[in-house]
Amino acid sequence: MQTTSAERHESNDLEQRDARALTEYMTVLPLGGDVYSVTTQSGSEYRVDAREGRCTCPDHEYREVRCKHIRRIAFATGERPIPAWVDADEVDAQLGEHVEKTPKVAATDGGVTLEESATKDTDEDGCWCDDHDFPCFDCYKEGRRDLPGEGE
Repeated sequence: MQTTSAERHESNDLEQRDARALTEYMTVLPLGGDVYSVTTQSGSEYRVDAREGRCTCPDHEYREVRCKHIRRIAFATGERPIPAWVDADEVDAQLGEHVEKTPKVAATDGGVTLEESATKDTDEDGCWCDDHDFPCFDCYKEGRRDLPGEGE
């Protein structure tokens, strides 16, 4: 059985349900307020009340745990940041796709959304950093842009 980076880093406080919430295919659709419909890769559909922390799945109802569906919504809406060490390639590409808020990755610089890191707008040179004060690493390394205050 192959393990994901999320499973390998359990010592970094990512529980198995967190890993499944991030890596399994799930569709989260807002139903109004803080209520969501979560459809899993197996085709099961559950209702989640994010405000009350309730879900209609058996894991939550019978084990009284914070299930992967509740955790998925917290990650998808940016309520809970994704740990920075989690491999973004292993995170479900649909995470946060149908909700108004955006997932966030925890980082020392205050975080960056998955959407920003995965789908940066590029300019004619193929780079997105012209719209920012700070150059991306590639532009700085290749001499296309200086750090703020350099070259003045």
